[in-house]
Parts: sequence; structure tokens; C-alpha cells
Amino acid sequence: MAYITKRGNSYSVRYTYEDEHGKSCDKWESFPTKEEATNRKKQIEHELAAGTFLIPSSVTVAEFLMDWLPNQCSKHKWAPKTYESNLSTIQNLIIPYIGSMEMQKLKPYHMENLYTTLSKTPCGSYIEGKKQNLTEKQKQRFLSGTTIHEVHRLLGTAFQYAVEWGILVKSPVPVDSPKKSTQERTIWTVEEMRAALDSMEDPILHLAVHLTLVGALREGEIVGLTPEDLDFDAADGIGTFRINKSMQRVRKEALNQVDDGCIIKVFPDKLERSTTSLILKSTKTASSCRTIFMTSALKEELKKWLNQLAADERKDPTRYHDSGMLFRLPNGLAVEPVLIRKKFLKWQDAHPEFPRIVFHGLRHSSATYQLMISGGDVKAVQGTTGHATADMLVNTYAHIQQSSRVELGRKFEEGFYAKSEKTSPQAVPAEGEPTISMTALLELLKNADPEVKAQLRLALLT
Repeated sequence: MAYITKRGNSYSVRYTYEDEHGKSCDKWESFPTKEEATNRKKQIEHELAAGTFLIPSSVTVAEFLMDWLPNQCSKHKWAPKTYESNLSTIQNLIIPYIGSMEMQKLKPYHMENLYTTLSKTPCGSYIEGKKQNLTEKQKQRFLSGTTIHEVHRLLGTAFQYAVEWGILVKSPVPVDSPKKSTQERTIWTVEEMRAALDSMEDPILHLAVHLTLVGALREGEIVGLTPEDLDFDAADGIGTFRINKSMQRVRKEALNQVDDGCIIKVFPDKLERSTTSLILKSTKTASSCRTIFMTSALKEELKKWLNQLAADERKDPTRYHDSGMLFRLPNGLAVEPVLIRKKFLKWQDAHPEFPRIVFHGLRHSSATYQLMISGGDVKAVQGTTGHATADMLVNTYAHIQQSSRVELGRKFEEGFYAKSEKTSPQAVPAEGEPTISMTALLELLKNADPEVKAQLRLALLT
């Protein structure tokens, strides 16, 4: 039962409840008017009778999230990078702003205020939860809509668990998520890809870029290759290489939190008291595990590279540390993803005539080129890139094929304004011109985002 008592100029509702440990607790809630106190009394009695009473809790957002994170990690068997990413989001983008607030006092407008604050927050304002001193230039670069969307996604998932755990009655996270920011990716044309590859003299960089352009690989997948992944006799002598591993450098804290089922190998530390570890892990998803067909040029380069590895070991076998990886330094140690990026940046500095792109842009360049030359065969390209779904591939790359859209506009003009007695130039594709099947177009339309759907419907009409 609940009781109302007058205390000075306010009215208090007193009631007894049992906490999560079954202990009897007394609680007082004060209100400025008797009407408000009476309404609250009725609400408490109804919830106690119905078994829906929310046990009062003073747990803060920071306390809840830091308790929820390892539980969620263990339940869903996160990879180390997934744990690191979510921990960083909590430490740097949530706790500094709403971490001290009590969970049960959160309202949807608090979430909206958080999103607004983050939209005006410079990148890197907090690192590992510590406030950073930024330069004036750094203060001009703000968090993207995609980053804020990730904050929304994480809080939405976490607070649903708070409801299940009896901390909240309803999640305060708004239904509508912040809009993701769309940024056009810089990619290379096939001519630029070919010319850039020809100009690379560093053997490690040349092989890494060659593999990426042929197989649209990620950095970790490149250096995660082993000699055993190569099969020069497969596919009637064409040759293949298998992608089923990835190399990452992760914080040891994350490594201790995650399930080690996905970890194949932890490499020895190069420095004492290192807070990070270099690991070899299985690929992120089943679709990421794939077989790539070699080109004759890549096949020859791989054979020469294996001969070089053998020669390096013969030079000084006592000091050679065979890491077992395909990409090795002359002393046999594994090549890390960061070294590939550094070598690529150094090459770009020496070749300003090429459009500036990040190393991952080579993957985008390769995937886009393969989509174009295959006539939009999404399934075939998806088998090479390892995207989880066909629509993910479409939504990622369809909007950056500017040359295809220009050609589409030209064809539309020719077909739309042509006289009716003439055969439409769309009826028969020009010899050697990439075509796309109706099945492929329907596959694209099924799950593509609205902007991409509009472009593809125009392609169908023309």
C-alpha cells in the first residue's frame, strides 16, 4: 500500500517495495500538490498489484553501459575490433555527455540533445574518455552523421536490454535515427589503376596493390594471406587464392574481453609493455570467406615473391623468424596493415599526378570497375568482394559510377527524342558494350535504397 502525508508545503507518497534481492525497502516521493501525489499513489498501487512496478534505481548511464558491454560482447561473441569500436563509442561519445545521468531519469529529449551536441562536436574531442586539446584546424572537423547514427544504434540496443533487466520501463531512445551522411568516394579509373601499379617499385606495396585491384581485398585480408592460401593449379591452371583470415592490431584489453574462438594466432610482441597485440583471426562473416581467381600477371608475381621469401631465409636462417605469412619482412616477421598504408602514403607523396585516395579506395575502385565490365552482374562481383548481401554492394557502389550515369543520360536522350519509325538505339547493344540482364536489375531494385532505386528504374525505362 502507498500513503500520502503532508510535509511542510509539499505532499509525499510513501510506499514499500522489494528490491531485486527480495529486501523490503521504504521509498518517499515528494510533489508540490496533493493532486499530483494522489495520481502517483494510484499509479504505484496499480503497478504493485499488476507486477509492473519499476524498482527505483540510481544506476547511471556510465555504470549501466560499462556493465552491459562485456555481457553483450560475451553473448554475441564479438571480434576484438567490434569490442574496441563499441568501447570507444561509449567512452568518447556517450559518457562525457550523459554518463553521469541516472538511467531512470532519461527522456527522449535528452537523446535528441545528445545528437545535437555531437553534431557540433569536433572529431577526437575525447580519446579513451579523456578530454583532448585540439588545434584550431582539428576543431573545424566535426563528427559525421554516420558516427552519430552509430551512437543511436548502440544506445538503442543497450537500452532495450535495460528494459529487459528491469531498469527501464521503456527505452528513451527516439524511434527516428539521425540521418547518415553520404560522402562520394574517390576512386581511380582503370587507366589510373594500371598506371599506378606500373609505377610502384616497392615489391611489398606492388604485390599488395596488385592483389587488391584483382580481388577487391581489405587491408587486413591482404596481410592475412599465407602461402597455403595460394593454389596455382586450381581452375584448370588459372590459379586461385583463398580469403579466410584477416590480420589486425588490437588493444590487449579488448583481446581479454572477447571469445578467442575467432582468433587463429597472436603474434609475439615486438616491444616490452606493449598495450596492443597483432593477431590473425578468421574473417568477419561467412560471405567474407571466398576464393579469388588469379590473373596471369598476378600469378607470375606471386611465384617470384615466394622465391624471394625462400632466398631471404637462406641468407641467414639462424636469424630468420618465419611468421608463416605470405607478406613478410626480409627477417621473416609479418607485415602489418599499417605498414601497407604507410608505404601507400609515401608512394602518393612521390606521385601527386594521381588522384589522392586512401588505400581502402583501391577496393572501391576494383569493385566499381568489376561492376562496370560485368554489365552489372552483382552476384559475380559480390563473390569477389565478399559483401554480406547484394544490396549492400549496390548501395555502396552504384552512386559512384559517374561515367555510367553520363552514358545513361546520353542513351536516354537518343532514345527519348528518336522518331517513332526509327529503331531505338537501345534495342540492340553495341558490340562489346556491357549489358545487364533483367534478373540482375530486379535483384538490384529489390533491396536498394530509394536514390539507387530511382536510378535503376530510369535504366529500365531507357
